[in-house]
Amino acid sequence: MVKLLSRKFSDDNVVFYENIASNALKLHGGSHCLFSDSLVKVAKSYTGIGFWEQVKRGSDFIDIGGIDKYKKYDLEPLINADLIHLHGGGYLNNYDPEKGFYIGLLSSLNDKYNTRIQATGIGFGPVPTPNTDDVETIRKIFSRFHSFELRDVDNFRSLASLFPGINFIYGTDDSYLHPINDLVFFDDSQKRLYLSLLQYNLDKYTESFWDELVSVSKDFDEIYFVESYPWQDSDVFEKLKSKIGQLQLITVQEMLNKRISVGVNDLALCARFHVHYLFARCNISGVYFQDSKYYDIKHQSIVDRGSNLNHCSYKNLDYKKSQTRSYISLQDENLVLQKKKFVDYLFSDF
Repeated sequence: MVKLLSRKFSDDNVVFYENIASNALKLHGGSHCLFSDSLVKVAKSYTGIGFWEQVKRGSDFIDIGGIDKYKKYDLEPLINADLIHLHGGGYLNNYDPEKGFYIGLLSSLNDKYNTRIQATGIGFGPVPTPNTDDVETIRKIFSRFHSFELRDVDNFRSLASLFPGINFIYGTDDSYLHPINDLVFFDDSQKRLYLSLLQYNLDKYTESFWDELVSVSKDFDEIYFVESYPWQDSDVFEKLKSKIGQLQLITVQEMLNKRISVGVNDLALCARFHVHYLFARCNISGVYFQDSKYYDIKHQSIVDRGSNLNHCSYKNLDYKKSQTRSYISLQDENLVLQKKKFVDYLFSDF
């Protein structure tokens, strides 16, 4: 999305409000965009209420003088924006309920300043069912979005059912802005093992699992750990490297800025959502690990698209090589085209 908007609005100011601006700047240092974490600081300044309450808080924020109250934070670009685009990620849920604030605030900006607001690739849920008395208020908040694209069908159906008449769209993850051949190089000359584990789940894996992983790793020419969350994943990499000495690191920057090699004999063991997505699109065999309703929804959305990766427990490394081409990989060109046409439609009048 950063690259797309940098090209689309090359002569305009583009500001990305991210969780940690300094990390975003390091990752996208070549971009002319500005990065700020002011918005997340405002959102997280008031906690202790649920997701939908945060949505309503955002909707009321301007009316109750929030701009002046938080004037030490740089919200001026939001006030002056012609377009605000909520870009994809699995962060709109009750695990971080304060981020519901974004939905309400954007709706209020549309109401007060006629700002165009839209969303793509949103991972939504889990969230509680809103109170009956709040349903119409929340429906009006969503109604101000030009389009609101969701990447998983269950939450698309849930939101469309709860708030009828809103332009909810069952679409794709924002990763489909990249054709698969921009991300990987298909090469069967080596046999590779790709690993993606979550730091907070390391203690769940049993000794038998680790023993099997070490044994399986000996069948591969190259073994990689795929970084997703650098400030946590360094611990995971060190843990895995202590067990598999020849382990190599693929950083987030490398994943974004150069193609990695994949082949028909490779195996992927994935806890992270986007790592699962990438290798499913490549038709690689492997497994994915689930640990919560949050990640159940995320991984299931890829399985629904036709991933061949199988669910695996933390006790034993149970995997099998798929004998058929994954449907998600067969549909990759179509899904990329679908995403491109949708994004072109959203930005056609800008």
